[in-house]
Amino acid sequence: MKILLCQSYLGANKGEPLVFPLGLACLASMVKESHELYCWDPNTSKNPMEELSTILEKFDPEIVGVSLRNIDSAFSFNVHSYYPHFMAMIKTIKEKAPSCKLIAGGSGFSLFSDYIMKRNPEIDYGILAEGETSFPQLMKNLDRPEKIENLVLRKNDKIFYTEQGKQVDFDLLPPPSRELFDLTKYKENPYSIGIQSKRGCSFNCTFCSNTFFMGRTFRLRSPKKVVDEIEEAKYKHAINSFYFVDSVFNFPLDHARKICREIIRRNLDITWQADFRPEPMNAGFMKEAVQAGCQLFSFSPDGASDESLRSLGKDFTVEDIEKTINAARQVEGARVAYSFFYDLPANNKENALGLLRLIPEILVKCPFKTQFVSLTRIRIYPHTVLYKTLLDQGKISQEDDLINPVHYGSKRPTSISNFLPHVLRGSSIIFQKICRTLAVSKKEKNLRIAPAS
Repeated sequence: MKILLCQSYLGANKGEPLVFPLGLACLASMVKESHELYCWDPNTSKNPMEELSTILEKFDPEIVGVSLRNIDSAFSFNVHSYYPHFMAMIKTIKEKAPSCKLIAGGSGFSLFSDYIMKRNPEIDYGILAEGETSFPQLMKNLDRPEKIENLVLRKNDKIFYTEQGKQVDFDLLPPPSRELFDLTKYKENPYSIGIQSKRGCSFNCTFCSNTFFMGRTFRLRSPKKVVDEIEEAKYKHAINSFYFVDSVFNFPLDHARKICREIIRRNLDITWQADFRPEPMNAGFMKEAVQAGCQLFSFSPDGASDESLRSLGKDFTVEDIEKTINAARQVEGARVAYSFFYDLPANNKENALGLLRLIPEILVKCPFKTQFVSLTRIRIYPHTVLYKTLLDQGKISQEDDLINPVHYGSKRPTSISNFLPHVLRGSSIIFQKICRTLAVSKKEKNLRIAPAS
């Protein structure tokens, strides 16, 4: 069959860097030997809707798969919803190729599958969570889709969910087929190419939906296979910078350390970035990661006091956050970034006071190593502990349209957390002026404090 796989369009002013569609590349590896494939990312196009129409007319696909990876920009400032662009794409697909079977997937789709299927009759099937098993099986059983696991379909004008299947063995999957995409634009944008060393998450953050579609345990890929993939991308496709898309790179720590040591052993001249947990983190591992090419250690403690960390489901402390600051201070070449929430459902006062203490500590101890400090509100997603808590408290209802960005916010307009971003932003401006007087370039100091919204 002729299959078109495409990423959902995010919009011309999406405010985010270009991201390679890693999920689609993984899916392509499972079906490329049995079908005729065309893989395309509209976010690399100057005229995506026109180009989509041209591709549909020339390629004339029997199957079109659209991956909705993100619903919106997630941040509470400069909010941008991607859902309208997704709807525009699927309408165009059905207009230009009315006989094709349209299949939706991706993490954004999985979170809102019921809503999207009910309101978009153009979609024939939806795939929940991972598609490496379900998608190839569906291609073989289009006349009997109800036998395929992890599928959403229409039956007697109603939405029907098939049985939930087992999670795929991540280490047994073939590497993603990046060569099926035009890599030109991604190579022009540093860190746009993703590498995945694990799937799932064993942590319990109350606001996070990752465990809903990726599971509550880490499924590790062997360090050798991870670095094999990096090495092939470097020498076969001339890709020299990467981003680890793992929920956290440094857990388990031994797994992350083996990846770093394998990169060092092969003497690969690459750079990369990743998201890290404050615990476990130490100067020894940070030094090893820098030697392996890590350019940015991005931490998302989210809370700034022990009380707020516990209420967010975190199992580390402020002391662990401070250890990352001290480690970065010691390690030459280490650059860090920190993301926090303000205006929390619980322990808000303690969190605000913690931010007023912790952020200055970051800036004073790592003035030239801090890439940014981010403050934002919590995006409320379904299938999370926070969602269920707010439902029980009557602060949201099941009728609330969460597909449009909804962030938690205190009802008290004088809450200290509502003024906190303005205070810290003013402080950051003063701090940057001091840096400039010390002849620090803008590239070396790029502090961002999100305004209140």
